[in-house]
Amino acid sequence: MRENITFIKGRFSPAEAADVLLSLINDKIKFHTVKALNLREEEPDINRASEDRIVKLKEAKRCVEGLVLQAHREGMELAIESAIEIELVKRVNT
Repeated sequence: MRENITFIKGRFSPAEAADVLLSLINDKIKFHTVKALNLREEEPDINRASEDRIVKLKEAKRCVEGLVLQAHREGMELAIESAIEIELVKRVNT
């Protein structure tokens, strides 16, 4: 079973866009940071994946910050559309 959900759709002021997008990115960074700390010694491969994801999320954060600043300087809004695809999958036994 697979579901597609519209997560974000609309036009946002730079401040609103920053609030929505940076909150999401910061929460994901926090999630992977906690996961990496918990798995540091137990499962180094999974830990490495979380650390790699943190790097990518920080890059995305810098990109969003740049777009928000540009929109602010130019008196523009940001049109944001984001969908989430959710699929039920069997659990992997570890």
